[in-house]
Amino acid sequence: MNWRVKLLWLVLCALIVPFTTGNAPAEGNGKRLALVIGMSNYVLAGTLPNASRDAEAFNTFLKDQGFETNLVLNADRRGLAGALSNFSRKIGPDDTALFYYAGHGMQLRGENFLVGTDARLESEFDVPAETMPLSEIMNALEQRAKISLIFLDACRNNPLADRLNRDVAGTSRGGATRGLAPIETQGAGTLVAFAAAPGQVAADGTDGHSPFTRALIANLSGPGIEIGTAFKRVIREVRSATGGKQSPQILSSLDLEFYLDGSATLEAPRPLKVDNVDIAALDFNKAMRVDTARTWKRFIAKHGESSYADAARQSIQRLGKSDDFRSSLAAMAQEQKMLDSKDKRAAAQQALQSKGFDTGATDGAFGGQTRRAVTAFQAARGLKQSGFLDQETGASLGLTFARIDQDILSATSARRYDATDLEGLEDEPVIAMVRCLSPLPLTYGTFARHLYAAVYDGQQVGWQEAKAIVERCGGHLATIDSSDENTFVASLVNTDDRFFSSSFEGGEHRRVGPWLGLSNENGSAEGWRWTTGAAVTFGRWFRRPPEKAGAATLYAAYRANKVPLAAYVDTWEARDPSRPVSGFIAEFE
Repeated sequence: MNWRVKLLWLVLCALIVPFTTGNAPAEGNGKRLALVIGMSNYVLAGTLPNASRDAEAFNTFLKDQGFETNLVLNADRRGLAGALSNFSRKIGPDDTALFYYAGHGMQLRGENFLVGTDARLESEFDVPAETMPLSEIMNALEQRAKISLIFLDACRNNPLADRLNRDVAGTSRGGATRGLAPIETQGAGTLVAFAAAPGQVAADGTDGHSPFTRALIANLSGPGIEIGTAFKRVIREVRSATGGKQSPQILSSLDLEFYLDGSATLEAPRPLKVDNVDIAALDFNKAMRVDTARTWKRFIAKHGESSYADAARQSIQRLGKSDDFRSSLAAMAQEQKMLDSKDKRAAAQQALQSKGFDTGATDGAFGGQTRRAVTAFQAARGLKQSGFLDQETGASLGLTFARIDQDILSATSARRYDATDLEGLEDEPVIAMVRCLSPLPLTYGTFARHLYAAVYDGQQVGWQEAKAIVERCGGHLATIDSSDENTFVASLVNTDDRFFSSSFEGGEHRRVGPWLGLSNENGSAEGWRWTTGAAVTFGRWFRRPPEKAGAATLYAAYRANKVPLAAYVDTWEARDPSRPVSGFIAEFE
């Protein structure tokens, strides 16, 4: 069975280990072959003192495990290609093939490359001639060997990639970086272990070896230790050795137990299958494509005992570190949701006072002194210094109401979803909504058993058009009946500034957001009604309920004036229907 493993991580600080396995004994009578490469002496990228020493040590380690090894040090691009060619010709269909690389790596426009020592990379056109594509290495092993293992300790700083990055347009997506682009594997089982988490730089080491390779050698060699257990020990050791600055991560889809020393190979419990289809593998593949914390947690709830569960948990950790929930804008959204009353804000001020951080008054009004106290507290606790009482800050203060279930949100920014990727991992109303609203980007969540979607339209959309789109899908533009509901709905859009247009008019900044299901046909203050026909029992107007005698129909959208261009917006304002906005809020009962 072929399946795609897609990784959207931008930091190459990585170790990749693909396996091709089945339910039969993993090794049988095949050979155990290894190609070990260490690259220390680069012409222009400087010296990596420990890369060659790591390769030599790992080569010795593999010999002790019964591998027939070939050690190559400081190869230029041609030497690297020649070594790979010779190695691939030795591999038979029953063999275990292992490739280890310590040196520089990079990606360019979605492809991953290992860098030869002679690389100069003066322009992106030099990359094919001076590097080796990782995909070619993986394909060569997977097509020939029964089990393919590729170890990359290629996470040290790469000045060539940094220089090339300055000359390539669109570096945030297609430029030359030390990160990995999405990869593919044709193996039925895969274990992917990363030397460091995304955003971290793995240490080269100060005592002759990198912490990661040292931990591999120390923990993979024990007799009878299954490789998944061994890598957990690797993670703990590297974290300890680096004071938590470097944390390896593992992605595994192995459907059997594997022992590097060859002492035992046991079948794992068979996964749930329907008509011989591995449901966990199918759902795992879908979750990889969706790649949100909500989806991964739903996968674990369904397949928590499968061999994929550890990989899913590590994906949640990865997303937690890179998620935009830690941005200042998201912190504002969290504060608004968490501190939704004057009493709660006053309690937060009192908590800061009790910790020795002066807020001035404890009246529930967050002025400049309170913001400075929050920032100082965050700095003292090593938290993100946003100046806003986000969930993490609130929990550190011991606030009992500082627990926000962020899982209700699909993601922090609107994105396109494929409904088929949500099948088996989401509730049917979500799948139906996504299918109907496709291909518009959206973010969704639930409140009081109602499903809400903030839908982004980069082409701008009028109120009547938005109303027609939602009603065609069986819903209506959002109606808001309480402060809690308004806070929730606002949280759907305030972590994605694409929902807001900003301008400077009449001496003040203005931010206008998506449409709500509120209209006024006669322009009077009493003329406002929800699209469902319900009366307006709650209001969050920016000023007062707007009126315009004799005017054409007005519609409500999120808006605020006299605010910073990145301000949190949860107030409403009337808007002329001839002026479209960048999205709308849909509600499904």
